[in-house]
Amino acid sequence: MKYLPEDDTIVALSSPLGNGAIAVIRLSGSESLAAINPALKRPITAEDARRAIFNEIIDRSNEAVIDQVVTTYFRNPASYTGEDVVEISCHCNPLIIDRIIAQMVNNGARIAEPGEFTFRAFMNGKMDLSQAEAVAGIISARSRQSLTQSLRHLEGRLSERVFKIKDEILSYLSLLEINLDFSEEGIEVMPMEEMRRKIEDTITSICRFLDTYDYGRLLQEGIKLLILGKPNVGKSSLLNAFLEKDRAIVSNIPGTTRDYIEANLELDGLAVQAVDTAGIRDTEDQIEAIGVERALAQMETADVALCIFEGNEPLAADDKVLLELIDNHRETLHVIPVINKIDLGEDNTVTAALAALELPLIKISAKASTGIDDLKQAIKAQVFNDVSIESEEVVVTSARHKLALEKAIGSLENALSAIEIAAGEEILAVDIRLALDSLGEITGETTSEDVLNHIFANFCIGK
Repeated sequence: MKYLPEDDTIVALSSPLGNGAIAVIRLSGSESLAAINPALKRPITAEDARRAIFNEIIDRSNEAVIDQVVTTYFRNPASYTGEDVVEISCHCNPLIIDRIIAQMVNNGARIAEPGEFTFRAFMNGKMDLSQAEAVAGIISARSRQSLTQSLRHLEGRLSERVFKIKDEILSYLSLLEINLDFSEEGIEVMPMEEMRRKIEDTITSICRFLDTYDYGRLLQEGIKLLILGKPNVGKSSLLNAFLEKDRAIVSNIPGTTRDYIEANLELDGLAVQAVDTAGIRDTEDQIEAIGVERALAQMETADVALCIFEGNEPLAADDKVLLELIDNHRETLHVIPVINKIDLGEDNTVTAALAALELPLIKISAKASTGIDDLKQAIKAQVFNDVSIESEEVVVTSARHKLALEKAIGSLENALSAIEIAAGEEILAVDIRLALDSLGEITGETTSEDVLNHIFANFCIGK
């Protein structure tokens, strides 16, 4: 592993960089007290475990006080890492932080690598690998739903789901191995037909879990929402309605938005990057034409496109340009036609033309915020094929977990093939054990060093 030697003591800032009220510096390792005590006015003893103590950090080179601090000692194994841990709460000034860390290094500690505290927690059995990944997920969560799922993973609910599947597999693998032990006596503890049914049930269980990945991925990454339409159709008003504040300039003058405007928002707990684009139309204005070109380029990376039409006037030439875009991209992009300005009346020819597209059609008034909730639900329905997945307590959010589940399914399908061709119980047992190994990759029981190094290298230093 890259984190060697494992018996040394590490130190790092665990709170964000910058000026603020309080910063937290963390030490972990068997020599944590030896690294901090020489710099403390009041040395920490074993009796001080789990007590917050007001103290002073002193620069012993000149006996000057560096800062007044609060120290908290966590004695192993009752700590985050499972080792002796000391947390120093000091004033959040970079000069103070650097001087305190320098004192710890002078006393034998070394600067921690990214994710090394959580790596030590994993190695010391304080959490499994999926829980360790959840720590990073909590820090980077962009929405309430994403944060909720990361917290559930940290609590071990994802691991519980995986262990339940592993227990199912172990229940019939153990009987299969008894079959192997007594094969010469002609004793069959579990008939192959029953073994086949149990394997199929396990595959179904894993597939059901795997089906949550698209939802989980979007929880983690968020969705990109594109707002398209001719000039002055109400795109910027719709963005403001989503944000519930004025983010984009709204004007009756066509072409007010010359370039796309990005805004991050939360839609029913889902992180959304909304992009208000320049009006889609043929134009001789060179700057506006560049804005239109950039708007069209955004379609290549969008998840959902809201195509806005005025409901109170017949379709214009610029509307027909947008209809062509819908026709060209509806196979590769979730498209929702939206009739805006319903507060000003409704032209039946517009409704009929858009209904003929056979796509979800939503009617709104962005100015009056009418129909916005219906539009939000339509967006979610387009992104998530099965909206009922929202009710799942735990979902798969990691591509690494998805790959491990797919490998487990592949191994179990190979086991079914072995049963079909009567390949022998030894081969069947190998395939089933490979499925167990794949599931073990999720919790870290059978994960390679390269994978571990990659996972923890993506953590911030101090976590």
